[in-house]
Amino acid sequence: MLKIMALKPTTTTVRVYPETRAEIARLAEAEGKTAAEYLRVLVARAGGKAMLAQANEYWAKHPGEGASDAELFAGTLMDGLEDDPYPVDGE
Repeated sequence: MLKIMALKPTTTTVRVYPETRAEIARLAEAEGKTAAEYLRVLVARAGGKAMLAQANEYWAKHPGEGASDAELFAGTLMDGLEDDPYPVDGE
C-alpha cells in the first residue's frame, strides 16, 4: 500500500540581528502566530503596499484614465467581505 505523507513547507534561514529576532518573536506572540507566520503577513503586506504605490504612480501620470472602471468598482467596499485583519493605516 502506498503511504502518502503530508508535505512540510520548505524553510530556510534568514540572518537577522538578535534584537530584530526578539522583536519579531514578541510581535508574533502578541498576535498568537509563529515568527514564520508573522513574517509571511509582513511580506504580503509589503507586497501589497508596493503594488499600491505602483498603481498610484501610474494613475498620477494618467489622470482620468479608467474612470469607467472606477465607477464599475465603486461599490466593492460594501461587498460584505471581512476587513483585512492587518490594516496598513497609521504606518
